[in-house]
Amino acid sequence: MLSGIITAMITPFDKEGEVKTDALRDLVDFQVEGGVNGLFLCGTAGSGALMRRDQRKTVFKTVAESSYCELKILAHVGAPSTEEAVDLARYAEDVGCHAVGAVPPYFVKPDHESLMEHFRVIAGSVNIPVYVYNMPRIVLNEVSPEMMVKLMDVPNIIGVKDSSRDFINVLKYLQMLPDSFEVICGTDSYIYPAVHMGARGAITGYANAFPEIYSRFWDIITKGNHEDAKRMQFEINTLRETLQSPPLAPHYEALRLRGIEVGAPKAPLRDMTAEEKLLFKSRLQDLGVL
Repeated sequence: MLSGIITAMITPFDKEGEVKTDALRDLVDFQVEGGVNGLFLCGTAGSGALMRRDQRKTVFKTVAESSYCELKILAHVGAPSTEEAVDLARYAEDVGCHAVGAVPPYFVKPDHESLMEHFRVIAGSVNIPVYVYNMPRIVLNEVSPEMMVKLMDVPNIIGVKDSSRDFINVLKYLQMLPDSFEVICGTDSYIYPAVHMGARGAITGYANAFPEIYSRFWDIITKGNHEDAKRMQFEINTLRETLQSPPLAPHYEALRLRGIEVGAPKAPLRDMTAEEKLLFKSRLQDLGVL
């Protein structure tokens, strides 16, 4: 169901940390104009783990109602408890999201069977596709390729997003899972080789402020222009390094520089200082992306 570039959208917040729905609609329009193929809501870039349940639901509903029909909308419903994840998944389906994705429960440390049961229950609670989101370096609970082999037989579970930053892990998914099962790359630094080996696409937060760069990258990859794809992969890696610090804030500032006002990250994350913003703008200008 998913393919191409799926933007892991940041969530616009006001000074009180509430969702700015008008800015969210503007950001959706910006992504559509930039040519991306889908939107991933309330994931890591979207600060889902920092948001109240009602805020995540607001994002799901706002985007589902404002998005264009050709964009696939994937709502992240990962939560520490199965109960919360199921509630979010059902709501996402009710408001019109096309699929849901979930990291394993965080903070707690369930065993492998408990983890797999968690995903079975989420999948059994909805009629839309479910994607497992593997991000062990943050969540601390891994969904290994061996576990995915067992989960792929669960109705509705049709894919995995891998953000392990371990290319060997991506290759194991691609080797062990059937071609019909969707492996989505969640690490920008090797999108091109991952797709070349069989990944269906990429979910990336770095497309927020630069959707047209990523859509052009995808077009080059799919047309088989390997030399240009290699060049763009290295250029994207350099851009990615520029957008690293402080966490998430550069995405908000880059969007502001491009005319999309989305506020600042939600506490405890901070905005960039005035000095950091000046240096950041200079770096983006040097890269030729402003």
